[in-house]
Amino acid sequence: MFPHCVHHWIPILGIVLLLPGRLIAQDPLTEIPVDQERFQSRQQQGRQAIFKGRRWLEQQQSDDGSWQSKTYASLESRVATSALAMSTLVELTSTGVEQKETINRGLVFLKSKINQEEIWKSVEAESNYPLYSICLMLATLNQLQPEATVNRELRDSLSRELLRRQRILQADRLSEGDVAGGWGPGSDSFQQGSAANPANVSVTYFALAALTGAQKLPLKNRFAALDYLQHCQFPTEATGAGGFVFTFIPDHPLNKAGSKPNQTGKLYGVPYLSASCDGISALLACDVTFADRRIQTALTILPQLSHSRLAEFPFNTKRSYQKLDALYFYEAAATARVWKQMREKGVENQFLNSRCHEVLQTLIEKQQADGHWENPLPWMMEDDPLIATAFALQTLHHCLTPAE
Repeated sequence: MFPHCVHHWIPILGIVLLLPGRLIAQDPLTEIPVDQERFQSRQQQGRQAIFKGRRWLEQQQSDDGSWQSKTYASLESRVATSALAMSTLVELTSTGVEQKETINRGLVFLKSKINQEEIWKSVEAESNYPLYSICLMLATLNQLQPEATVNRELRDSLSRELLRRQRILQADRLSEGDVAGGWGPGSDSFQQGSAANPANVSVTYFALAALTGAQKLPLKNRFAALDYLQHCQFPTEATGAGGFVFTFIPDHPLNKAGSKPNQTGKLYGVPYLSASCDGISALLACDVTFADRRIQTALTILPQLSHSRLAEFPFNTKRSYQKLDALYFYEAAATARVWKQMREKGVENQFLNSRCHEVLQTLIEKQQADGHWENPLPWMMEDDPLIATAFALQTLHHCLTPAE
């Protein structure tokens, strides 16, 4: 479902996910000038794709307001899938427009799963991805009548829970090489040395974005997060300098572009596109400006980083794919999000222009007749149409939202 979930498949896929494999999906994307007229001609097709995709996503809602995965029994609690669907639909709803019944029923379902006295226990019990779920719930409430008393109280409770789950100020629990300041995905949040679920740049971004949207990010937590992000952004002597890895543990299988030694033999994870886009957005959520060296170096390296391609559908067994290809829709949403953030600040980037133009075209061409998308590769759960469609809709929304 989210880019950390590959570890759930290790027992099933075994050697497929643990070996680096051949990174032959694509040559590095070059900065091709965008044909603006052609891009403009895609705008209407993109809007039609959003309309069809949103209608499909709304039609998947159950009578109780939830969204149930029909692909993964492990998501039977419906909390994670419902939080993702809800956050996507709310993002697509313009400010000031009366919320549809779909959104209202979804909100009722999510609230029914939260015991405000023990938020973590209630969400953990109901969701395979409790931190992601809390982040998405808070992000949804940030946009839905944020001043309503009942929503404000719940936002405050969710914010406190997120802050409590940040890996911060626990020096006695740090293992060698561990760094506090980030967020991990699951219930082992206080087990600093967890090999399965380390803090990562993806959950850290979602937590920072939700807390910033709720105006609940204290300075000490912001500084701790920046310290964590510094360890995920690679120094000049490493491959892909300036880019971000998923987690700073270099040989962790969740670093989907693998790892390499530098000239002195020190092992580094290899940065890749989706992690670097999450890193840039996380820095922005901490009030780092686009002019800052950390963001400028990340933007400079983006064209050189490994990125995904969408596997053929129906699946072509004669083609070779890398782990990154299994998170095509997540990467597309992250890339388009950064592009939108830059456009809002009046900042141009030719690589992101080219990449988003390419992704927009692919999403329009690969949308299924009923409005959904899916990825034939199962390793990141994007073969679940609910997950792929949510990220595809976010991508289209970011690509087609006019710069302010």
